[in-house]
Amino acid sequence: MKHFLVVIFVFVSVFIRAQTTTPSITFNGSVFARNDSSALLSPLVINQRTGYGFFGTPGSSFSVTGLQTDTFSVTSGGYEVRKICFKDSASKPAYTMRIRLTPKMVTLQAVAIYPTKDLRTVKDERTQLGVRYQYQTPTLTDAASSPITALYERFSKYEKSKQLVAQLENEDRKKDVLKDLFRIYVKADIIDLSEEQFDEFIIFLNLPEESI
Repeated sequence: MKHFLVVIFVFVSVFIRAQTTTPSITFNGSVFARNDSSALLSPLVINQRTGYGFFGTPGSSFSVTGLQTDTFSVTSGGYEVRKICFKDSASKPAYTMRIRLTPKMVTLQAVAIYPTKDLRTVKDERTQLGVRYQYQTPTLTDAASSPITALYERFSKYEKSKQLVAQLENEDRKKDVLKDLFRIYVKADIIDLSEEQFDEFIIFLNLPEESI
């Protein structure tokens, strides 16, 4: 037990001596913008060990103290943080630096811009609605003269798929017309909807084509 206490005492003594022998330093400097040498930046320097630091006025220099092993965070509003440490530098009481800062990169969410059409244009597009599928044998006379063609058009899977595509394309055109109308109404403060709500509102209305 006695030997154990001696070992602890020696360890604590060495640790305290190591702490006290770390030299104190003064960190002086200024900051400037990497992309604009004429910009006057307000330096913000924080000692990460102590949590204390310096915040200056635009264009001012700074001076902070700490240990040579400390890490200092240097930045300014709208700029990336630079971390500075002098533990591997030649020991001296003060260090002076002019630090170049890089502007932060800001990624904005993509925004879709839709032009607002006038009512006349929307009305013209409305008149173009309708399933654009044309039978080669649209009437009974045509079917009587070409019965095989008439049967093929009305019962083959290929022709039915063409009819379905025409119907879906017409539904898309109908949605586009309604969205153009909604944009006009939103601009005129008649309704209060966002672009993201248009599709849900169209499903809710479930308007037949003749009601648009």
